[in-house]
Amino acid sequence: MGKSGVGSRQFFILTFGLTVGTSILVTPSGLAATAREDAWLGGLAGYMINLGMAAMYIGLVKLFPGQNLFGMFEKAFGKWAGKAVSLLYFVYFLILAGTLLGNLGFFVTSEVLPDTPIDIVQILFLAACVMCAKTGIVVLARLGELMFPWILFFFMVLILALLPQIEWDYIAPVLEGGLGPVLTAGFHASMFQELIVMVVFVPQLASLRNWKGAFLGGLTFGHLLLVSVVLFSVLILGIEQSANSTFPAYALAKTISLGNFLQRIEGILIALWIMTFFLKTMMLFFSMMQGMKTILGLKSASYAVYPIAVVLLLVAWNTYVNSVYIGEVIQKVWGGYAMIHLVAIPLLTGASGLLRRRMKILSENAEPT
Repeated sequence: MGKSGVGSRQFFILTFGLTVGTSILVTPSGLAATAREDAWLGGLAGYMINLGMAAMYIGLVKLFPGQNLFGMFEKAFGKWAGKAVSLLYFVYFLILAGTLLGNLGFFVTSEVLPDTPIDIVQILFLAACVMCAKTGIVVLARLGELMFPWILFFFMVLILALLPQIEWDYIAPVLEGGLGPVLTAGFHASMFQELIVMVVFVPQLASLRNWKGAFLGGLTFGHLLLVSVVLFSVLILGIEQSANSTFPAYALAKTISLGNFLQRIEGILIALWIMTFFLKTMMLFFSMMQGMKTILGLKSASYAVYPIAVVLLLVAWNTYVNSVYIGEVIQKVWGGYAMIHLVAIPLLTGASGLLRRRMKILSENAEPT
């Protein structure tokens, strides 16, 4: 994976990319549908929930020093039970990455290239993923450093161009429905960041000195961007259009028109999304490679590149049936399924690790001197 390792700044950027990923296009509609005028508060609630999960993952890294996520499972549950749990996460990452690839194909063919077969879009994108996977996580981290200034630039252009269209009445009244819808929306939104993926890459950091700050900083900055997009969607499009649009952020970008001079700059949002989407997809791809290496006992994770790519394409073709089906899955199924992997199993892993450490200490103290 590279001798130099991943730097703290690169880890910050990768966490940012994972946090934003597809959320910039998908989550605004869900937040608006559930929390209505308080959609932006739902985004903040999601940030607070993710902070709690991030603190739990930091605790796992301290409890299992030097281990990636899959190694932690074997340390906590034993070899074979650990491999079984690793398999659960491999499938979770596979379904997630396949759905993201399906989402990419649907967006590009419905909004940008309507005459292009969806299979071609997905295969070309997956080919780029395979090329990146062969080079390693360090190269992806350097690519993230190159992308990051452009992501910031595109985002600032988008925000500044939207300022003249703001209608402050659209977010009133605040908390009309109470905290319930806000917390519900925040919970569902927090299930789309999958921060546990970053635990896979902590052992590949060049230094652990500032990794926690980079991790939390990337999470915070990513959520700041997401909440801003949600807020502007509500302030400009209104609740009904934000809630009923498949890609409200894209619809938001299409409204930009400054003096009949600056128009049709939704390509900026597409560029912003594609860059963060690629970072998130590659983080999941590398996680699956590490998972397959652990489960099968491979000498090198690079052996898993092509098998994962083939299976990923099959998953994308069979999971993303249409936007209505995916919307139903997101609203009714995904939150609970994701929570098992993001909260329940990490809690059990930490509890098992603490118990094993306690038993070891008691055993050592009980030995005669």
